[in-house]
Amino acid sequence: MPLPRRARAEILCVGSELLSGKVNTHAAYLSLALRAAGVAPERESTMIDDEGEIRDAVTAAVARADIVLVCGGLGPTFDDITREGVAAALGRRLRYEPELWERIQKRYRRFKMRVPSNNKRQAWIVDGAAVLDNPRGSAPGQWITLENGTVVVLMPGPFRELDPMFRGAVLPALKKRFCRGSGTAARVLRLYGVSESEADRRLEPILYKKGKGLEATILADLGRVSLHLTANAASTAAARKRLRSIENAVRKEFGSRLYGIDEETLESALGKRLKARRWKAAVAESCTGGLLGQRLSETPGSSAYFLGGIIAYADTVKTAALGVPRALLRKHGAVSDACVRAMAQGVRTATGADVGIAITGVAGPGGGTPEKPVGLVHVAVVSPSRARAARILLPGTRDQVRSRAASAAAALALSVLS
Repeated sequence: MPLPRRARAEILCVGSELLSGKVNTHAAYLSLALRAAGVAPERESTMIDDEGEIRDAVTAAVARADIVLVCGGLGPTFDDITREGVAAALGRRLRYEPELWERIQKRYRRFKMRVPSNNKRQAWIVDGAAVLDNPRGSAPGQWITLENGTVVVLMPGPFRELDPMFRGAVLPALKKRFCRGSGTAARVLRLYGVSESEADRRLEPILYKKGKGLEATILADLGRVSLHLTANAASTAAARKRLRSIENAVRKEFGSRLYGIDEETLESALGKRLKARRWKAAVAESCTGGLLGQRLSETPGSSAYFLGGIIAYADTVKTAALGVPRALLRKHGAVSDACVRAMAQGVRTATGADVGIAITGVAGPGGGTPEKPVGLVHVAVVSPSRARAARILLPGTRDQVRSRAASAAAALALSVLS
């Protein structure tokens, strides 16, 4: 039995600020959520606050897509003209809703704020649109169903307003309308220590065998590779079963290189292993300046396994706080196997941790020598049962070297605890 055609979606992001340096995170957020729900996001466009640009973008999108999501430009100011642009594209008028204006005023009165007169613009909606409640702001969303069944949805630009509206009202309605008769499941498999090209080569035969109804995308980021999978089947249970079989095949192929699933990070995976053993960890960082400690502490509940760390940037701090002998530093230097092992053991002693993780290196752009070039990093892990160290040469800018070094240390700790 063939699978039904997946609904096609386009995302239109409105805002001059998005083309003036501000990072647009809406496209990635909405694309992942749509794909996981069984909708196929096919295009994303970003445009300035210009009625003509919005009109043309919406006109083109509704001719191609089943779902058009428009984000931004619903505020009260003169440059918030998404309503006008969408109305022009659809050949409809804007309609004033007195009840909506009363609702906006009531919201301001609840917070004991004066209602700016220009907020009245937010009470105008495209004729035929259904109003979507905005629990976090004054700009209501709009749901417009066209004669051919295409749906156009207008949502506010600020993420704190868009997120609850999309998750609470828009996505459930899209699923109900477009995703019946099939099941969809999504999963992300995260690999470390594998290049993008190597991952592609080794994953190709695994994915090729799985047949139709499977979408796969490989993304690489500073030493880490993530495989994004979406499976479509006759039911959600069948789709999840397909993904489990792929996960098992990938785990067999890559072993411990597969460190996480979905939102799991190297650091949260390390935290799980520490927690399972009831061990505490501490970090000693030089060139990374506390980056690994920051990542370890980002996971909620990390106080159960992370004690803290010592940023020993200068040699004097390595000696005073971590107990690295001066003679060792004179003989081997701060960027050395001997030093990083001493740092890892030193932070265990200083904090009482079960596991000490240490990083030292040359992040650049200056400071390198022929013997110790920019990008040279030493990492070490000392646990109650094992001690390991690694010498690695990392490419990239200063920030990239630091990020890769923190990841390398976390990955080494994972291997020690495996």
